[in-house]
Amino acid sequence: MTSVSDAVTRRRVAPVAIAAAFAVSWFALLGVRPLFNPDEGRYAEIPREMLASGDWLVPRLNNLVYIEKPPLQYWATALSFEVFGTNVWAARLYTGLCGLLTVLVSAALAWRLWGGDSARRAGIMLASTFGMIILAQQLTLDMSLTFFTTLTLAGFCVAQEARTQEAHRRHWMWLAWGSAAGAFLTKGLVALVLPGLTLLAYSLLYRHWRPWRRLSLLTGLALFVLIAVPWCVLMQRHVPQFFDFFFIREHFQRFLTRIEDRYEPLWFFIPVLATGCLPWILPAARALGSAWRIRKTATQFEPRAFLWVWSVVVFVFFSLSDAKLIPYILPLLPALALLMASAETEQLRRDLRRTCAGIITAGIGLMAGAAILPQLLHDPDRAPYFGQLRLPLLAMGLVALGGGWIARARPDPTATAGATAYVCIVILLLGARGVAPLYSGAMLAAQIRHAIMPAAPMYAVRTYDQTLPFYLGRTMTLVDTRGELDFGLRLEPAKGLASLELFASHWRNEPDALALMEPDTYALLQRQGLPMVIQASSPGRLIVSHP
Repeated sequence: MTSVSDAVTRRRVAPVAIAAAFAVSWFALLGVRPLFNPDEGRYAEIPREMLASGDWLVPRLNNLVYIEKPPLQYWATALSFEVFGTNVWAARLYTGLCGLLTVLVSAALAWRLWGGDSARRAGIMLASTFGMIILAQQLTLDMSLTFFTTLTLAGFCVAQEARTQEAHRRHWMWLAWGSAAGAFLTKGLVALVLPGLTLLAYSLLYRHWRPWRRLSLLTGLALFVLIAVPWCVLMQRHVPQFFDFFFIREHFQRFLTRIEDRYEPLWFFIPVLATGCLPWILPAARALGSAWRIRKTATQFEPRAFLWVWSVVVFVFFSLSDAKLIPYILPLLPALALLMASAETEQLRRDLRRTCAGIITAGIGLMAGAAILPQLLHDPDRAPYFGQLRLPLLAMGLVALGGGWIARARPDPTATAGATAYVCIVILLLGARGVAPLYSGAMLAAQIRHAIMPAAPMYAVRTYDQTLPFYLGRTMTLVDTRGELDFGLRLEPAKGLASLELFASHWRNEPDALALMEPDTYALLQRQGLPMVIQASSPGRLIVSHP
């Protein structure tokens, strides 16, 4: 009896221990790499300036008004800095927390809709999906948006489910409306557009209109307005150009025109989604190809069909936009994981065994890539950094080969395949430190931090490194460069210099000043006789001072 009891205890303790180890590693990874340009520097610097200035209303980047996005993530990160200090780990903490909570919400929704086995599979699949892990460890706004939209989906699906008691539907819809407000305060109107389009498409496609009567529209909309609108009203009072810039330019013009110079072809998100679904490409493809079907006699709300419509709407909506970035379709990954996890058991197991074979093949490919990597690197400036990826690629290949082989022999390979994929991606994230000098200002900051006088001016000449102000704890004066800071410079033009001639005049009168620039700009200014000497350098960037 004792041995049986011990075995039962081990079976209960093992999943808890594995989950705890996963959570520890998830958060431990947040600080192992420096911040990369451009997004990570931007979304760390804005809350740093918010905390330093005490102004929690108007976001500023490089001491210029920056209102492309709402402030929720800035507030959360500033609070993280207040508690844990201004450092890389604290900067990524909110994103990492949103990623983990998204996994938990997805698993909880799967448990509510389809039971424990589906919940386990949904959690494992989502937590080991390439796109999910990478973007949970990357400081952008998209993981926060994904958490809130997933919570919106969860509240809506439970509210509409047939088994939910009528007295509780309103509470679940309030959760959906409240989380939609959180999504709005993260990325704006897309928080309402995506759920609204999904519900409309679902109703038209399946002729199910009952959910419209269960929206708790008046009270839910009141809750949304109470949470989301006050910041907009206060911003309009402090920055009269807010409405035109934030709603017209940053929503409609960004979507409908090429104003952001981020145009990609219509098929752009197809390879992005395929890569983001790794290693679960086969079950993901089958879910997208079959989850739209419902019983011909179905008269109640069908969660699988709704999640399928959500996935399609997110994909199509962003594919039609004239501004495309890789993270935009992240909000469809949790729904896709739910569709995979709730698939028919035997078919899913067959797909998972083929997935294991794919992992083994990928392992062989990674080891081959490690072997030939030096022959693929032709840029002499970048080759030394990318060459450091050989060992991580080899380690990933060995893990994939061994893990895929072990998983293939298991009756249900989900956990082993997921653990294999997770470990491989962890190795990749650790290996990314080798290329950090190409994409981060951390090394530049380390070289000059001791040489900066507190009151000395610092210029960014014809370039701007998003990470450098964060690492130096100070802003810079922009010279002959505007980019995404154009709006702030139009509001406060005195905070920038419009030409190299103006910079040269200031430079000659400020012997303690430092300047960031690219080698070509440095060569140009030297030919013009401007006195300067290189203090620090990294690939493609220099920091200069007076001789």
